[in-house]
Amino acid sequence: MKKIISIFLILFISNCIYAKNIHVRVWSQYNPRKVILNAFTGDYVLTLGDEKNIRANDGDVIVINAIGTRCSVSKNGDLLGTFSSVQVTTDDDHPYFKMQMLLPSSKTSYYPDNISFSSKDGELAIISSVELNHYVSGVIESEIGNVKNDQLLKVQAVISRTYALKHIDRHKAEGFELCDQVHCQVFHGKARFNSMILPAVDSTHYEVIQDENGDLIEAVFHANCGGQTVNSEDVWSKKRSYLRSVVDTFCITEKQANWRKEIDKEKWLNYISSKSGKATFDPCEFTLQNRITVLPCCSVFTEDVRNDFKLRSTFFNVIDGQDKIILQGRGFGHGVGMCQEGSIRMAQLGIYYKDIIKFYYTNIQIVNINP
Repeated sequence: MKKIISIFLILFISNCIYAKNIHVRVWSQYNPRKVILNAFTGDYVLTLGDEKNIRANDGDVIVINAIGTRCSVSKNGDLLGTFSSVQVTTDDDHPYFKMQMLLPSSKTSYYPDNISFSSKDGELAIISSVELNHYVSGVIESEIGNVKNDQLLKVQAVISRTYALKHIDRHKAEGFELCDQVHCQVFHGKARFNSMILPAVDSTHYEVIQDENGDLIEAVFHANCGGQTVNSEDVWSKKRSYLRSVVDTFCITEKQANWRKEIDKEKWLNYISSKSGKATFDPCEFTLQNRITVLPCCSVFTEDVRNDFKLRSTFFNVIDGQDKIILQGRGFGHGVGMCQEGSIRMAQLGIYYKDIIKFYYTNIQIVNINP
């Protein structure tokens, strides 16, 4: 029964998503006050509050300025007035436009599909309304750039799509669905520099990853696992059946596979004593073959050590270097889910994208939710 309910839930979510675009708030971290739009590829319409519509085409320059709770709008240097909101929409296929902040100043970005503007306290709220596959393509280019490997791009497409749909209501209370930062997924607009991205996204046919109950998974990933990923409960306390520790030999020779940190011995001993609640002169020297969650000499969690000393991972050996403690570590990141450098190596070896996904996420299924 639970599986049937989950299937209906996924179908409901998918129908909601494909009935409209995803709403992503962009540039909020910059507190934008004035922007310029131009280079329209497609036939765009500007809806200015409830008052009037105007057209915008290639060659037109639109400037939008926040003034209190209203937006001042000009076209080609002529002031059109101030309005409660501005909607920039089109029905064309593969449309996009160029947008740049003037206050504060920023580099130019390109955004696909539609966008809207409103103002509060002299700051623009800019919401990109973007078709799902265009959004996923932009995320992929923002995350991994100019990678020219079809299988890896397909892996990223399925993972990014799953993550977006899983967290589609993350910012619902704020009037949009996702942000453009790492809190959701990094999205810098249209994918423009890698011609392989959009075909890879389209070819995955609205595929997402579900667990054994038919629920969308938390498609988390990290840079490098150092040779072994981590169970979810060892980092975030909550157990997920699909986030199980796996031995990964694909990443162990990659760029971020190894690290080293030296710590003053007295500082280390004071730390161990303070965290364990018991004075000690034992530096807790050990060498790992597999990951552990607690230091073998005491009750101190490796995740605490990682956070407190700003380590790259929780996978490390402790070596007593007389006046120093040497941490020899492996990997970079929390270690849960997909190892990015491992997946890159697998793709370079020609491993099929679905097999890469199933290697890192256990007990899952990859399904097409296109209604």
